[in-house]
Amino acid sequence: MANIISEIDSVKMQEIITYTEYFPNLSRRNLANTICENLEWKTPAGSLKVNSCLSLLSNLEKQGKVKLRPLEKRVHTPKPLKKEKDLFDITDKADIKGSVKDYRVLLKQVVEDNLHVEWNDLIQRYHYLGYKKLFGSSIKYFIYLDGVSDPVGCISFTCSTTYRQKDRDKWIGWSNEQRVQSLNWVLNNNRMLIFPWIKIQNLGSKCLSIALSNVAGDWEVKFNFKPLLVETYVDPSRFTGAMYKAANFILIGQSSGNYRPDSISLPKEKQVKKDIYIFPLDPDYKQILCGKPKSLHKKRPANHLNNCLKKFQSNHEELDLWEKIQYEIALICKRIDTNELKQSRQVNALTMILAIYRIVFANNFRSYDSVLCDLIDNANSHGIKLSFRRKLLPTTFCETRKRFKADTFKEINSKVVDIYEQHIDKRKDYLWKGRRVFAVDGSKINLPRETMNEDRGNYRLPCKHAFYPQGLLSCIYRLKVKVTYDVTFSNTMDEQREAITHLKALKPGDVVIYDRGYISYALLYWHNRLNIDAVFRLKKQSFKQINEFIKGSRDDNTTEISPSKKTFSNIKKKHPEIEKLEFFPLRMMKYRIGNKTYYIGSTIIDKNITISDYSEAYHARWGHEELYKTLKTHLDGIEFHGKREKFIKQELFAALGILTLNRIMANYAEEILDDNETFSSSFERKRKVNFKGQLDNLLRIVEPVIASDSKHLESLLKKNNERAVRGSYKSRSGRKSIR
Repeated sequence: MANIISEIDSVKMQEIITYTEYFPNLSRRNLANTICENLEWKTPAGSLKVNSCLSLLSNLEKQGKVKLRPLEKRVHTPKPLKKEKDLFDITDKADIKGSVKDYRVLLKQVVEDNLHVEWNDLIQRYHYLGYKKLFGSSIKYFIYLDGVSDPVGCISFTCSTTYRQKDRDKWIGWSNEQRVQSLNWVLNNNRMLIFPWIKIQNLGSKCLSIALSNVAGDWEVKFNFKPLLVETYVDPSRFTGAMYKAANFILIGQSSGNYRPDSISLPKEKQVKKDIYIFPLDPDYKQILCGKPKSLHKKRPANHLNNCLKKFQSNHEELDLWEKIQYEIALICKRIDTNELKQSRQVNALTMILAIYRIVFANNFRSYDSVLCDLIDNANSHGIKLSFRRKLLPTTFCETRKRFKADTFKEINSKVVDIYEQHIDKRKDYLWKGRRVFAVDGSKINLPRETMNEDRGNYRLPCKHAFYPQGLLSCIYRLKVKVTYDVTFSNTMDEQREAITHLKALKPGDVVIYDRGYISYALLYWHNRLNIDAVFRLKKQSFKQINEFIKGSRDDNTTEISPSKKTFSNIKKKHPEIEKLEFFPLRMMKYRIGNKTYYIGSTIIDKNITISDYSEAYHARWGHEELYKTLKTHLDGIEFHGKREKFIKQELFAALGILTLNRIMANYAEEILDDNETFSSSFERKRKVNFKGQLDNLLRIVEPVIASDSKHLESLLKKNNERAVRGSYKSRSGRKSIR
């Protein structure tokens, strides 16, 4: 009705009154058809706006402007319930498991009447809201997997979205008149269902992404106009909304919880506030919905990329940086050849390093023989002399690998970081409150069962109750720079002890951010002893003072942390270096994001650093998760080539070393890009390099980057930077959920 009201003027209103007087005996629907035909009130698809006209006539009758034929009393005869055998049956209900990358997802639009019945029936049976008749324009889809005969889910979009929604209307910025004019351009994803026996990771977000890429075109074909925006409502008491976030929906607020169409409000106990998510189908959706002309999207000026590339070519800092890295790696290789590999005549240290780098990111089913052949070909093509020129027996390589220390890769990473520190030492934008800021993260990794065999080293299980070999990979990385400074691997699963080990790689005055589970008296002791500050995510049942703060009403409080005498006695047994009981000051803060409360503690007793500053720093640490995601992706679920603890450490430390080299390359490219575009926030760049694409490129040129001559290295860096600049992209706010 909203669109019809906007089309009415005094002349048309008089025509409507005239039609009602001329045809007093027509039924209301026939009268509405007559009015729509004569006034040419049609939808973009060409059908008459009969329902909207009926609503208009009803309102005019209430106002006393027209007199309509009385409504006929109808006796409602309920339809008999369908028998179970008549319902749409899915024959293949076997659990379908796996990852979405193992299947091809297909969407089939529901067109035939019998398919509409089947779709409605499946929604009624398996969706928690059941089936409700869709009013207005709508599109329904069945979700299929290639190779599975029956559908695995259903999804639908409708044009009958919420008329007024405070948070949505505020986000769009339209007035009441603009909303009346443009509301039909907004679609509602009112049903999204994956059947309960389908257990495929990330299937929901994949289906949403495909549906969103198709719905605008399908809608235009069916209804003759393209929608601009999709919205949906998620009950936070039932769902986290992770599926919609993964499909790039934006959380913009919450509904009021009152869904009555009339002015009567629902009782509070029946009101359900839902999270509002939107997905723009057009980049200028706000302008168009507000009645403004669509902006002309100008392409990035051609000289923008050229200016960046000129800076790469005219600036020799990067070449100097990589030449220093090559020199340090050469010194390490020379020392290893003189000592550890003195008796090895066929394999030297450089060959071992390059071979393990290549093994780490090779497909796990590939043999040593195949990987070593690739190494020879790549080295020969770049003019790099290895210790062997033709073929190296896999048995010879494996025996030499047993004598090669895994800590060599940690040493290389440490030297690389030291050189890079000198390169960024003068850049203040890599600091937080004038300090270097770090974060610690750990990841439990399943190891091959063969590591427990006696001939493979007899790997110890982490505890008596463990039935599978596991290890803890822990690393400390610098925020903003996103470079790993130290890494450890152990079977103790003691994250706090590994965190203490990492502190020895830092300097006084640094700041370390920890997640829940890390805060302990021993960690506070070492931070105080090394003069390194810490920021903790606090949790209950850690210290009495923290428990009282969490239960209390204060948002900011400073206290002194100390354990009880009995607890301190147990701490001394585990940490004999702690001789006497001390009190450590801790500033405790709390803040809310959405419906979640966060508790943060800091050893920095400086009121000039606000709670929002700590919040920004703490949540920035999640941006570094790409390191572990990328690592696990390329290690294919951490299925290691080596089946010994030593080999596993070699592969893990080598993988993290490669990621460090890649991050340095990406940072350098982003620095040049950011000279043209300012930072969007203190922790987020406005323009980024495609990190995974950069990594794929580095894996093809890792041998010449580490061991080629200066002229060849300069050429490689230039080509790499060109790819990085052209593959860069703008950061989008709201892509990451707060955790």
